Amino acid sequence: MTRVFIARHGQTDWNVEGRLQGSSNTALNDTGRQQALGAAKTLGPAVRDGVLVVTSPLDRAHETARIIAAQWGSEVHTDERFVERDYGPWEGLSADEREKYDPLQHKAYRNGLEPEYEGYENHASVGARMVAGILDWVERAPGDLLVVTHGSASRMAIMHLLELPVSGRRIGNLGNASWSRLGLPEGGGWSLDCHNIGAE
Repeated sequence: MTRVFIARHGQTDWNVEGRLQGSSNTALNDTGRQQALGAAKTLGPAVRDGVLVVTSPLDRAHETARIIAAQWGSEVHTDERFVERDYGPWEGLSADEREKYDPLQHKAYRNGLEPEYEGYENHASVGARMVAGILDWVERAPGDLLVVTHGSASRMAIMHLLELPVSGRRIGNLGNASWSRLGLPEGGGWSLDCHNIGAE
């Protein structure tokens, strides 16, 4: 059975401040590095030999992937398709700042709807590139595939693979340095085998 592990990067200062990071290239903080080490401990016994590790090129994800992959001595590959969505004019704003910027759009966003801004990458676009990337790398993986990515990108990947409606919040975001596992049996559709497994 094909197995794909999807992990989110560790904590950054913007996570602590509640700012939307999106395509901004923020770095892990010290807590985030410790979380990545914890994720390595939970992922270590969960994956099969020959795991292929692929990450978003953004620093916070790439460093998380390197910390996790070090236990296996695995090469870390990068793929632009696994970056976080671009939030357009909301990029870098806290929840309070987003509400002041546009109260109606912010309320809709909190209810699981998409804001309508130029530069905001919608659910369909994020999901399509994430799934395309995952399916491409699955073909190259000798065993399990580990994708290290971002909160919204990971949620869209999971929902699209499961063919769930993407409106609302049917699946919650992964916590920092947490991961989920999806399986694809021969002749069957994708299943979510475990979700939001926290770092040790």
